[in-house]
Amino acid sequence: MFRTPPYLEKTTYVQVNSDIPLTFPGNSQIRNKSGHKFTARDRDNFYDWYNAYFRVDFKFEAVANGADIGADTESAPINGSFSLIRSLKLKSAGKMLYEAENIHKGIFIKNLLDFSDDFSRSVAKNQFWYLDSDATTVTDGNATNLGMRTRARLSRGGEIVQTIIPLNRYSFFESLSDRLLPPMQLEFEILLQDDREMIFQNDGTARRIVVRKLELWVPQLQLTGKGQTLANENFLQPTQWKYLKEVCI
Repeated sequence: MFRTPPYLEKTTYVQVNSDIPLTFPGNSQIRNKSGHKFTARDRDNFYDWYNAYFRVDFKFEAVANGADIGADTESAPINGSFSLIRSLKLKSAGKMLYEAENIHKGIFIKNLLDFSDDFSRSVAKNQFWYLDSDATTVTDGNATNLGMRTRARLSRGGEIVQTIIPLNRYSFFESLSDRLLPPMQLEFEILLQDDREMIFQNDGTARRIVVRKLELWVPQLQLTGKGQTLANENFLQPTQWKYLKEVCI
């Protein structure tokens, strides 16, 4: 209701900058997967966290020297942008609100169950959703695993893969489909996935996934007078939130 007239005047996507700049590995190095933090400090405006997302750009390359991966090396990143994040913690004023460990596994199953065939073939491509059709790793013109071939073609030769991770697939943010958080500081702590879990290949050559860009984008809501009244009456009342923890083995 609050996302539509007469309650909403305008929506503007705002970037929440990372607390710590990205660093990139040198030759024969693997990037440190921890240390990714975002802090949303604005306490003056309402934000639609249900529709927030991470924007991620990553590069598939050789560990030894950062060289580009060739077209027919029978290797590719595994399916789905959610595979990039191993764990996610959400805090406010130092208190834990939500913690997800190995949640990429659960979201993968959720996506398999929820994504229709049409959605998988269209909108879901923004999430690097290219399912394997069999267990083969051939990536040239003789490939029968079309998901593997597509992912290889999108990431080979130094191409930068651009993808998004919608927050509403995580249960805390999924619960915000019909509600707003009051203006508050939110702190995100992210651990990226280990490269060995991110790469599907058929040889022993060391390869790595290097995240080149990691951004948090969230819609800022400019409410009308009627919308502000709705927010005051429904979303600024004292509310007890239960700490949520999701763990997939």
